[in-house]
Amino acid sequence: MTSPPDNLAAELALDDDLGPTSPYRAVSEPQVVFLTGGTGFLGAFVLHDLLRYTRATIHCLVRAKDADTGRQRLAANLAHYQLVHPDIASRVVAVPGSMEMPGLGIDEPTYDWLAEQVDTVYHLAADVSFMPGYEQLRASNVTGLIHVLRFACERRTKNVHYTSTYAVFNSDAYTLARRVHETRLAGTSAGFHRGYDRTKWVAEHLVGLMQERGLPVALYRAGFISGDTRTGIHNKMDPVAQMLAVALCTGYAIRVEALLHLTPVDYASRALVKLSLLREAENQIFHLVQGQPKSAIQILDWMVDEGYGVKMVEFAEWYEQLKLLCRRYPQFIPAFYLSSRGEAKAFGEGENISGLYFDATNVERLLPADERCPSLDTPLLRRYFDYIASPDRGYQVVVRGRARG
Repeated sequence: MTSPPDNLAAELALDDDLGPTSPYRAVSEPQVVFLTGGTGFLGAFVLHDLLRYTRATIHCLVRAKDADTGRQRLAANLAHYQLVHPDIASRVVAVPGSMEMPGLGIDEPTYDWLAEQVDTVYHLAADVSFMPGYEQLRASNVTGLIHVLRFACERRTKNVHYTSTYAVFNSDAYTLARRVHETRLAGTSAGFHRGYDRTKWVAEHLVGLMQERGLPVALYRAGFISGDTRTGIHNKMDPVAQMLAVALCTGYAIRVEALLHLTPVDYASRALVKLSLLREAENQIFHLVQGQPKSAIQILDWMVDEGYGVKMVEFAEWYEQLKLLCRRYPQFIPAFYLSSRGEAKAFGEGENISGLYFDATNVERLLPADERCPSLDTPLLRRYFDYIASPDRGYQVVVRGRARG
């Protein structure tokens, strides 16, 4: 499959008939919500926070053969991340379908009912794979968005909340930038190294077109979604957590300059949901990104200060240790594939986001100070490391920090 040209301007087009079919009427509190991505990591927390902070019934698009199977998938995902709410059974509805299919793959009577009743849409679903190219991810991340936007326009015009990523700033337009703001993207798509970043760049432009056509869409650029601040639990495919686990399992690490904009999942979810309930959030852009990120070197130095006896080595030696580790523990294979691209690509060096800082004025204007992104202080890092090193992770840790009283 051939790669698309660097400039994806031809992708920035929508059908002429795609737009609101009725005047938008804002609701003071959502009653019927449509959520995509509820079986994902961030999606589980957003689903839980919608239960906590609203009274809405939440209809979740799920890949499943029927509603019962879909409900089981949603419940299992919530349970995996230790998320419990008494109203799950009564307020969460599984809707079998697929965002890649016309009409979201939903049967026609259900689709028509939802199009009439839903007042707010949360679109989180995306293929976040790092390796595939644009064409391989287009159906999920671009076409899927278009199907969701069409749904939001039909019958009743709905308020939409769309999650993007800080990686949209990896284009050449931001090579010399130091700080980026909560504004629309500038420049072309030239310079991206990953298909995922390209799809999100295109998606943001399509969101802008829909805003111009009268559909209210708020856009949330998340940083790298890290573990829960309360439990430390993280996405099992989290490459940063995997790299830290590699260090604990092998005793080897490499020094990397890149900034790590770790955004705790519970913060990202809570901020997104609380912002979405504010009328002032309509058509705004929000950066859910760590304001004072730590570099990978700072975290490694913290590990040394905490007594983790990790040896700093060159990439080639570390990579050999990773290959040996994968033979014992297959769960590290994703880290192996990511690292096989070479040191710079594996750890983000050479990408704009590894050196950028993110303005979050809109978030700070609308949320109180105690709702801001928590800093990566010692208690939070300890919680993350305790989870990564816990015995039920399925691998043996050979390096541990000094005992804490």
